[in-house]
Amino acid sequence: MLYKYLQSRIDHKGLQIPKKKQAQFLKRLSSLLQEGYTFYASLIMLLPHHVKKSKEAQDIMSIQMKNGDGVTSVLQSLGIPRSYLLSIQMAEAHGKLHQALLVLHAHVAMVERAKASLKKVVMYPLFLFTMLAGLFVAFRTYFLPNMKILASSRQGTTSNDTMNVASALLHLPDALLIMCFLFVLVTITFRWNIRKYSFEEQVMKLQKVPLLSKWMKLYWTKTFSQELGTLLASGLSLQLALNVLRQQNFQAYLQVISENIYSSVLIGESLKQAVEISECFIDDFPTYISHGESSGHLAKELLIYSDLLNEQTEASLTKSLSFIQPILFGILAICILAAYLSILLPVYGMIDFI
Repeated sequence: MLYKYLQSRIDHKGLQIPKKKQAQFLKRLSSLLQEGYTFYASLIMLLPHHVKKSKEAQDIMSIQMKNGDGVTSVLQSLGIPRSYLLSIQMAEAHGKLHQALLVLHAHVAMVERAKASLKKVVMYPLFLFTMLAGLFVAFRTYFLPNMKILASSRQGTTSNDTMNVASALLHLPDALLIMCFLFVLVTITFRWNIRKYSFEEQVMKLQKVPLLSKWMKLYWTKTFSQELGTLLASGLSLQLALNVLRQQNFQAYLQVISENIYSSVLIGESLKQAVEISECFIDDFPTYISHGESSGHLAKELLIYSDLLNEQTEASLTKSLSFIQPILFGILAICILAAYLSILLPVYGMIDFI
């Protein structure tokens, strides 16, 4: 059963675009659409270069197109994550598909750069820590027992205390691994617990988590301004655009937030007032909305603001990643110091009895 499941997963992956190629695929697809190619013709050109089993993928795509499936469904079947497809669905319904694909390409590329940076930052310290942990295990297994035998033969209290200190130092990697395990366990437990609530309650709870709330508000603000700006630029009124956002089913959090904004706008409040009441957005968002409403270019202001937030998000991720490597190397330095002390302390303890 496990073999069949794994084989089906592998076969299914062969029909999809690998994550590392998705940003490149979206950019090329946008370029082809802008040059006048149809969506079907663009995919026929691109799939052989991005999908392993391109012939089978083309057959599936042809069946989908014949059945009346739209761009969103086809891209989802090709492996584009569902959470990325809201802007595509909006553009498919209201135009400017190539622009939506270009914006999506920028977001996917930013995520991939962040993952690559994190991998680059973590892999070397992780390799060193693994080697060092193996060295600690070897010391505990072979070196320390022999030193304890020698210390017991000397019958020295100071020597025994030194051995106990050395033994404690050699268990430092165990403590670090336990801390990492507890962190992962707390994260999994938090995700499992919060999913028991409705999305409305999840939004309220996420706003109260100290560090996570900052990132969630930044993400919600960026997504809301981008999607609302796109809909307004396509000619929809504010109420109709908010109604579209609250009825979509690709991003549940955005659906909840848009529902609250829509309710406030219906009772006569301005978009700025509705955003201030919501408390789901970053502090300066109402200021940009107020400027856009007063100038009459709200859609353009929202799209410009979403681009600024994209840059801010990438800069924040880069800054956060820059702190990870020094912290990891600091932990490695402590482990190396503990390794030296665990070797030297027993030796110096034995010297007193020579």
